[in-house]
Amino acid sequence: MVVYIEYAFLWNFLLDGTLLWLSTRAARRKTGWLRIGFSALVGAAFAVVFPLLSLSVFFSYACKFFVGALLCLFAFGRIKNKNEWGTYALTCLLFFTFTFAFGGAVLGVSGESPKKGIVLLMIALMTVGLTYLIKKLYKKRAVESRIYACVLSYKEKSVQIDGFYDSGNLASYGGTPVCFVSPDVFYDLLGEELAFGEGNDAPSVEICFSTLGGAKRARAWLGELAITEKDAKKRAQKVYFCSATNMLSREYKLLLNARIFDDGVATDKG
Repeated sequence: MVVYIEYAFLWNFLLDGTLLWLSTRAARRKTGWLRIGFSALVGAAFAVVFPLLSLSVFFSYACKFFVGALLCLFAFGRIKNKNEWGTYALTCLLFFTFTFAFGGAVLGVSGESPKKGIVLLMIALMTVGLTYLIKKLYKKRAVESRIYACVLSYKEKSVQIDGFYDSGNLASYGGTPVCFVSPDVFYDLLGEELAFGEGNDAPSVEICFSTLGGAKRARAWLGELAITEKDAKKRAQKVYFCSATNMLSREYKLLLNARIFDDGVATDKG
């Protein structure tokens, strides 16, 4: 059997590049084509040289996993903080998952080793399920790290709710930050005024803010927001609040403004 090195190199370069691109995209890691190309070149060179090495089965698999993790690191780029370590681990897991899935599909379709192909596909499917679970847990942890216990007050009424710190919420009126609350909280604070038609006479203002769907207008009321943390001092400040009809999250009922912590209070509890 004749093996053409240049064809094997090109095939592995394209394959590694595709798998690395899919892995970084699935892990939502922004990277450049140069990084992926360099990593794919290293992977293709390894694929050509590896058959020439005499290694035991254990060291053979250990070497493959080590090189695979190294390829992901080249494509991933420099790891700056602990959060990126989790994203890098997810990228590696996805890369090996896609590799197993592709290998199993090739063996199964070609008919060379159907049983081995089925085993590899089953491993890939289980890994996909594990990856999905890890992503859900990682996302939940990221959300929880930005949730703060809050007390929102308006006149004599107040509600205790969980607020999510949203760095994209820059809405303000006259320099005062604007927060958004779920409809049930909004009616808990303004139910009587709205029920008796006093909403227009109440001290409210009309604000204009930008969303993905374009500019929108809404009426906002001036209240007081206090953020209470177990290991932090209670603080309060004036904020405008208005109803957000599309807020259906179970984790929080209040969308905090990005300027809430401008005075130096940490925005990350992790």
